[in-house]
Amino acid sequence: MDELSVKSEIRRNAAVVTISGRVDSVSAAALDEQLSKIAHENNRLALDLSDVTYLSSAGVRAIVKTLQSAEKSGGGVVLANVSDAVRRVLETVGMMQMLRVFPSVEEAVGSF
Repeated sequence: MDELSVKSEIRRNAAVVTISGRVDSVSAAALDEQLSKIAHENNRLALDLSDVTYLSSAGVRAIVKTLQSAEKSGGGVVLANVSDAVRRVLETVGMMQMLRVFPSVEEAVGSF
């Protein structure tokens, strides 16, 4: 199943956002909307990407927009469990230098 799913929970004053499925040009708008709502409540987000099967440039834009919004309010966005395929997309669009990536959600949350 590749349908986009976004779930969030609070752990140690950070929102852990588990994103699953395809983040393509169609579903990226829904991801952007959901991340904006979550970031409005908590400016520290750890995005668990372990179940992301595809990430388009529109999906990257949604993540970057959330990062910029969180940083403006003194928070941030970190990534956890990034697959090789998603990492390649982030490297290709030059975003790996901008994003902090951790091997686990626990380490990502602990970075705040």
